[in-house]
Amino acid sequence: MPELPEVEATVQYLQERVVNEEICDVAVLWSKTIATSPPEPFHGALVGQVIIHSFRRGKFIGLQIGKDRPLYLFTHLRMSGTMDVIASNNPPHTHDRVIVYFKSGKSLRFNDTRKFGRMYLYDSLDEISARVGIEPLSATFTVDALSSILRAHSSRIKPLLLNQHLIAGLGNIYVDECLWKAGIHPASLSSQVSSTKTKALHMAIQETLKEAISLLGTDFGDGVVDGGMYSPKVYGREGEDCRKCGSKIVKIVVGQRGTHLCRKCQIFRK
Repeated sequence: MPELPEVEATVQYLQERVVNEEICDVAVLWSKTIATSPPEPFHGALVGQVIIHSFRRGKFIGLQIGKDRPLYLFTHLRMSGTMDVIASNNPPHTHDRVIVYFKSGKSLRFNDTRKFGRMYLYDSLDEISARVGIEPLSATFTVDALSSILRAHSSRIKPLLLNQHLIAGLGNIYVDECLWKAGIHPASLSSQVSSTKTKALHMAIQETLKEAISLLGTDFGDGVVDGGMYSPKVYGREGEDCRKCGSKIVKIVVGQRGTHLCRKCQIFRK
């Protein structure tokens, strides 16, 4: 599933290609993709509107539609969703679920093989803001803020970091990466992580996400972001050498999620 860096790369892609485009038609090819209304009012609300800018909230891709009374079109890519901007005269692909046509002759295609992705149209940001927690690259995500989140919950740290209601945008790949970088075992209790390790984790989260964003995220051939160049240091490297100590990377299950770690660098302490 696309995580914060992949979603941010998609937002930047859209910012360069759809801002100031006027919507002239919308084709909803899979009605369940639209989570907030039937296709007809969705179509009616968008046609004639102009896209003002693109942005991200957690793992949601946002488009502000219109200025005076703005609408907000959010898309969650889920497992297999992608967004592409191509010429309108290209015929729909088999897995295109929603196509937004622009007056300029371009079109925005939401393609979703597994049909899990969803679009939401709201007249304010409140609906999405209520769903997601603090942004890990925001000024409010301080060491103290992270410490408060860890101390307030007595749960395994990996599931806690994956909880979108607490911290927005982290997923399986980057949680494994950050915990490895900070030297924290994924099954550690969050409330027992030391202040030193909390500082290390805060730094690891911000450094890892910034690096991954600069490289357009991770591309495992799923096509979410073409040319994603981030190379995980631990995720997906089971049986390979740890890049810190040379021990073998292992894969375990934490919170029902496949989890990669180095047992020497990430010692489990009960």
